[in-house]
This record gives sequence, structure tokens and C-alpha cells, in this order.
Amino acid sequence: MVNLSRITRRGLAGIAVLTGLAVVVPANAQAAEAAPDVHAAPVAKVGYTGPSALQIVRYNKLYKTGAIPASRCKEVNVSMRTVAGVTQYSNQLYKCLYAAWKPILKASGAKSTAAPKLHITTGRTANTRCGVVTLSRAFYCENNIYFPANVIISLWKQNSTYARVYATNTLAHEYGHHIQEQTGIMDASWWRQRAMKTNSAKLEESRRRELQASCLGSAYIGANRRFYPMTGALYNEWRWLVTHSGDQKGYPRDHGSFANHGWWSEHGFFATSATTSSARCNTFESAPSRVS
Repeated sequence: MVNLSRITRRGLAGIAVLTGLAVVVPANAQAAEAAPDVHAAPVAKVGYTGPSALQIVRYNKLYKTGAIPASRCKEVNVSMRTVAGVTQYSNQLYKCLYAAWKPILKASGAKSTAAPKLHITTGRTANTRCGVVTLSRAFYCENNIYFPANVIISLWKQNSTYARVYATNTLAHEYGHHIQEQTGIMDASWWRQRAMKTNSAKLEESRRRELQASCLGSAYIGANRRFYPMTGALYNEWRWLVTHSGDQKGYPRDHGSFANHGWWSEHGFFATSATTSSARCNTFESAPSRVS
């Protein structure tokens, strides 16, 4: 693995897309990326009422599960300069995420403990159950994670430390959406959002959902940090990433401010092993100011 402590961010400018989040990155690393847009919406579900949907998102059994276990997985030592390298790196992390989250999903009474299907993408668009979507960012759609290899390759060529952190944090965030899907939070939250009367309320619901996914992803990273040490240069890049991710001026405020994205990410990550639980990520009980 490259000695990453010598690599720094310089000439910062431009915008990249992290699961729909605006993220400041080195200017020459954003050429193939798009402006931030909303997360792909799943197929509309029926059968909810306002109280039943609120019960699912706010009082879910997920929040009563125990500490997230460490997957005990170590980071794979591979260059992500090629699609093959990104695939190897991502598949290893994907297995690690599955190992940690499977017992939590089982304890929560989830619909399934199965892993989502991981797609390492290289094209421009994909036809999914959520519609035709661009592949300039990672996204989750109905038990499928789409992960753009070209974005990681571009970042790797500029700053391999940042590329590792970006890949890890992004895939962990998308797996957080899978946890929401399997516990019913995803569908209930989307039902709530569609039923809301004002655009501001709809955007707040989206922010609660996205900030929770980031918190859940960070909680996994924190739970496993003895085995994939997010320390030193890696930690510095990770903290910079999560505190510079969120809604960009001029775009819909659907993912949360930089400050709140950083707060929820660190809230998940910094819990001790005894309290690294999904309950820390209940954004649906938080005051509006914490999900602004």
C-alpha cells in the first residue's frame, strides 16, 4: 500500500458527488462527475398511515439492537487505479459490511438478512427499478448498490488516501440505506415524504433519511476500526470528507448541511465498542436544527 501520510489535499476546488452529497475535492478529480441530485426514489409503496409510518421510522426495532460487532475485516492491499482494483477493494469491504450487519438485521426482525447486490459500474447510466439513473455517483435502489469505478479511479490518481476513504465511506453509507430498506425505514420514510404537503417538509424527511444512512455507515467504520484503523492520515482524510459533505448552495437541501453531516458521521463513528449501536443514528427523533 502507498505510504499515504505524505499526500495532502492541494488546490481544493470543484464538486464531486458522494451518494448525492456535494463534496469538495481536488479540482482535477471531478472531471467525470455530475452536479448533486436527489437520491433515486424507490417504487411507491402502499399500506401505511401517518401513525404507522412514524412508528416504523422513529421506534424501529433496529434502535433496540445491541452493539454493532466488528467484522474483523482488514483493508485489502490493492491499487484502485483500475476497474479490477476497485472491484477487489469494494468486494472485500462489501463482505465486511455484510458480516457486521447480518446479526443486527436478524436481531431487529428485518425482512431479510441477505446482502444487497453490488454492481461495480463503468457506464454513464443504468436502467433500475428506481428509473434511469446517472452513474457519476454511488446509489442504492431496492436491494442493489451501484458503485462507480471511474470516480474512484479518478480520485486514486490524485490522492490515494482520499480515494480509500471515499470508497469506504461511500459504500458504508449505501449499506446504511440497505439497513433502512430491510428494517422498513426506507419505505416508510418515502411514504411519509410523498404524503407531506410542503416542499420544505419533504426535504427535511429526505435529510433525516440520508443523515441516518451516513451515521449508520460511520458506526460500522467505527466499530471495525481496530481492524481497519481509521487513524493518522486516513482518519484526517475521513474527518475532512464527512465535514465537507452535504447540501451545496443552489441545489435541493435534501442531504443535510456540512455541519450536520459531519456531526452525524462522527456521532456514529466515535461511540465506544459498548455503545456503537444503531440507536445513535435515530435521526427521526432529532430536532429539525440537527437535520437542517
